[in-house]
Amino acid sequence: MENDILYDEERIGTIFSDIQRYLKDFEDLGIHSVHDLHDKRNFYASSMVLFSLLNRLFDLGSEMAIAHNLGIPGTYREIFVLLRKNGFIEDDLAHEMIGLVTYRNLLSHEYHGISEETLFNLTKKIASIRQFVVIMKDMIQHNQKK
Repeated sequence: MENDILYDEERIGTIFSDIQRYLKDFEDLGIHSVHDLHDKRNFYASSMVLFSLLNRLFDLGSEMAIAHNLGIPGTYREIFVLLRKNGFIEDDLAHEMIGLVTYRNLLSHEYHGISEETLFNLTKKIASIRQFVVIMKDMIQHNQKK
């Protein structure tokens, strides 16, 4: 029920703050082409910032699923399946978010095998990340007004 939504406001506030900081940090790196990642400092800095950003993005999705009693996601992919299935996000965005799980796992478990091209492809997903964050923020604001 809509009235039973209880957000962990402190945790979600921290998640939003972290996401904004990581987006700004990445923007400050000035990565505009795969060539920019040939510099190892840029490569490693971008990798770490994007990894942290994805982790917080998944934390946000999980918090939303839990607050709305959609269940406790067992995997990162399940977060976005639950949100899509319950009408929180559209199919296209869910597909984009689920694809980010692969990037996160590469950064976490296969770090030594990530190429500059793969990392640059991840940077192209920033718009989808921003879109997801805006949708979640709007949803929280809408439900807090009730």
